[in-house]
Amino acid sequence: MFKHTWAIFVVVTCANGAAWWVRGRSARAQNPGLTEGYRSLIQGWLVYANLPWLFMGAGIVFGGVPSIFHYFDLRNGPWVTGWYAVVVGLWIATAYWVFLAGGAEALIRHPGLLNSTTQDPRAVKVLVGVALVGGLAGLLMVLLGVAPSPR
Repeated sequence: MFKHTWAIFVVVTCANGAAWWVRGRSARAQNPGLTEGYRSLIQGWLVYANLPWLFMGAGIVFGGVPSIFHYFDLRNGPWVTGWYAVVVGLWIATAYWVFLAGGAEALIRHPGLLNSTTQDPRAVKVLVGVALVGGLAGLLMVLLGVAPSPR
């Protein structure tokens, strides 16, 4: 089962995109000018949020990585190292987009993409900052060998 968990992550990521499209229906009805923004944001989500899972799946299917648990140890080969590179690259791209390229404001302009009533881009930036710090803490645990990992 853990050999195919990455595929479940792809399905869940796509389901989130579909849910966001449905949740934005009333905002698009009120302001049809938002339609292209929703389309762009959701397509971006589907591409970028699935990159790690597709890379992980390729490592498992073609690269000889036995299961998702082997991704908890960087010493488990180039596919695992590459997966971390993809994830860190996405963190950097996310930080740039949210903090410097107007991503927080874009999310606020498109109701339904966030489960939040806030209209303050600073709140989005705080949430993303906390998530990135959490991800970095997890990466640090892996690098220090604190995370449990099969060999």
